[in-house]
Amino acid sequence: MVLSTESTVSFAVNGETFVTSYKLFGNLTESSLPPLIAVHGGPGLVGCYLSPLADLAEKNELQPVIIYDQLGNGKSSHVEDKPTEFFTVRLYIDELENLISKLGIKGYHLLGHSWGGALCSELEVQKHPSGLKSIILTNSLAEMRLADQSMGERIATLDNLEEVLEGFTKGFEDPKAFRKSVEALHGRYVMKYIQEQPLPDDLATFDWVWGNEEKGIKGDKTVTVKMIESKTWSITDRIHLIRVPVLLITATDDMIQSYASEPFFWGLKNVKWVNMEKSSHLPFWEEREKYMVIVGKWLQGVNFQE
Repeated sequence: MVLSTESTVSFAVNGETFVTSYKLFGNLTESSLPPLIAVHGGPGLVGCYLSPLADLAEKNELQPVIIYDQLGNGKSSHVEDKPTEFFTVRLYIDELENLISKLGIKGYHLLGHSWGGALCSELEVQKHPSGLKSIILTNSLAEMRLADQSMGERIATLDNLEEVLEGFTKGFEDPKAFRKSVEALHGRYVMKYIQEQPLPDDLATFDWVWGNEEKGIKGDKTVTVKMIESKTWSITDRIHLIRVPVLLITATDDMIQSYASEPFFWGLKNVKWVNMEKSSHLPFWEEREKYMVIVGKWLQGVNFQE
């Protein structure tokens, strides 16, 4: 069993101090390998659903793995009182940079899942950090327009379509109907191949948005609602500015179909594309062993080239 440590780092924004909660699997000081920092999706979800990545800390020559909750989510500071303008891509890039700095990390790999991939690619394009070794973009996107198009196509295949569409249209004005519609989409195109019932607690990410009284989770939809900048986000015209190796992972039954991230493949010189054939949006759960082999070999290859 790999050692895990849960802690926080302070994060200052415009004179206010918040905390970023993170979980470290492995040991940063004893390992000679650059850590893998995992960036969760949303916007507005939490990092716990990425917990299978801890497998890499056990199997990949003690590769340290860091999973964190972005500001406004999970165990990090909540900021319900902040205006829409507070929630920007730059804010979350700064938070990631701050986490890396506060932990004293010099070299590292990034793994961005879904919207987390957008943050990873933006960090590279905007900052070109010297310590970044590679980026793994898993089930991600190059443009929100393409992701929205894909999800619209997937929604159109669902049963009880009229009811599902009504739930999405009402959104948080009718939270129960909205959640039911989101769960219908996720059942088919997010966790299609996950057999465990009931679902593991780490997959109960909706509880952190909608709340769960039985578990004592209040729920906070602030980031999901106020992160307006994400709705028109695109990096398609800046992909060429990415200078580190990129591993692109897609899945056949994903709600974000492969064409949403395909621009990375055509826009980069140093890129590898792997498609998971028996997965939807969570291949690190659905094809866990295969996924860890793919990512582990990638990390070893990049580390070896250093």
